[in-house]
Amino acid sequence: ENVTPPAAGKWMMWNCVETDPFEKGKAYFVGTKYKEDDFAPYIFKTMDYGKTWAKITSGIAANHFARCIRADKKRPGLLYCGTEYRMYISYDDGANWKPFQLNLPMVPITDLTIKNNDLIVATQGRAFWVLDDLSVIQQKDNAVLDKDLFVYAVNDAYRFDGFENVNAKNAGFNPANGTVIKYFLKNIADSPKVSIDILDKNKKLIRSFSTTAKEKEDKIDVSKGMNRFVWNMNYAPAEKIEGLILWHGTVPGPKASPGKYFYKIKAEKDSTEGSFTIKENPVYKLSPQDYEDQFNFLITIRDKFSETQKAIKNITAIRKQINDFVDLQGKNIPKEIKQQADTINKQMTSIEEALHQTKAKSGQDVLNYPIRLDDKISGLYDFAASGNSAPAKQVKEAYEDLSMQADMQLNKLKKIMEDDLPKFNQAIKEKSLPVIGIKKED
Repeated sequence: ENVTPPAAGKWMMWNCVETDPFEKGKAYFVGTKYKEDDFAPYIFKTMDYGKTWAKITSGIAANHFARCIRADKKRPGLLYCGTEYRMYISYDDGANWKPFQLNLPMVPITDLTIKNNDLIVATQGRAFWVLDDLSVIQQKDNAVLDKDLFVYAVNDAYRFDGFENVNAKNAGFNPANGTVIKYFLKNIADSPKVSIDILDKNKKLIRSFSTTAKEKEDKIDVSKGMNRFVWNMNYAPAEKIEGLILWHGTVPGPKASPGKYFYKIKAEKDSTEGSFTIKENPVYKLSPQDYEDQFNFLITIRDKFSETQKAIKNITAIRKQINDFVDLQGKNIPKEIKQQADTINKQMTSIEEALHQTKAKSGQDVLNYPIRLDDKISGLYDFAASGNSAPAKQVKEAYEDLSMQADMQLNKLKKIMEDDLPKFNQAIKEKSLPVIGIKKED
């Protein structure tokens, strides 16, 4: 419909002029006449530098006078409109509008802008609102609804620290801290089997998340329709032992370096793959090598800490088996077998006490009993991970010393497991001692 827009004269106020980012000569004009008690929306579009005009207000309530309009920067024909009472959206260049209120209060929308693919909304009386990441809206297509699994293009994400409180009350919440993967599931089973693998630049697995994962941090929940997964960019944490008292706590996984990564999503029989990029934090002036050096150093510390925890787990398991076996034999256990058992236990206790402060039974006990190697290695990780920089000379030297001390104990345990335990088991076989039975009464 070609129309002549009201003259800019008497009482028509032109609030907003938006040029189209894709076509030359195309623009949108928004005017108001509410000061003449005319609350109708006035939005006009020209395709030819103003020679002809079309009024584009179909779908906007008759008394919702418009204040602003913005054209999407990535999808032609996608428009956002702010009126006196609510937001509207159009996917067909203004031919039809639909309410786009979401969680906005009913408030005048005085201006709009798009920055970093986020829609910023200025309101009259209710502050600024931001709709993070317009990519799902930009990729909206009815054909998606016919697909069992569809993954939206993953946006680049900056490598930064922070958190998102999705249960914030009477307040906004921060954007997701990490890479956001949004995907659509047409149908899901009662016990769905969905997995998301994150891979490095060489497509080596970094972490795997699934609906059937045993660990809480690796478990995901899915629902029919739209789903969102956030990878916090962290590699898997170190091995941990539940209930173990550590002053510095367990060691988390280091944050991935900036660069290209891959994902693979499986949903029942369907699967899809794609890539995404982690961008450098612009606040810090680090070279790619600095990021890599810090990451590699933190991974090394994490793995060494894991070794100490696995060693403690092995000691606990071996000790229990030995003690259970000795208790089962009672007073009739051969002297040489008892001596071997006691020797192995004594050696393992020495190793365990070097690796961990076994006297610590509560969080404050480490004030009385000095922390051991695992706690020191954990603390060293915290220092090396505090900030964004390549590891300093001092922290490298500290790790060399702690690693050497830890390796001495780990090698002792390795000898017990490879030499002493086989000899102990062989002695048991030669004595034909029972390994299953009931403890004999005294």
